[in-house]
Amino acid sequence: MRHRLAFGMVSARYLEALLYQVKATDAPILTTPALAIIAAALLAAAPAVARAVRIDPVAMLRVD
Repeated sequence: MRHRLAFGMVSARYLEALLYQVKATDAPILTTPALAIIAAALLAAAPAVARAVRIDPVAMLRVD
């Protein structure tokens, strides 16, 4: 647990060094990448969900 905290503090300082006039603890800086990752995951899962919705569960159980 302590190594995660230390890594977080070091990475926050590194991130602040990379960004011009932006603090690593700013809310938009933290939420924008998280929202982008969530959106990419939902977009990647959409075709599989669409296929799964079209399948009749009773017919699938009879096949096995």
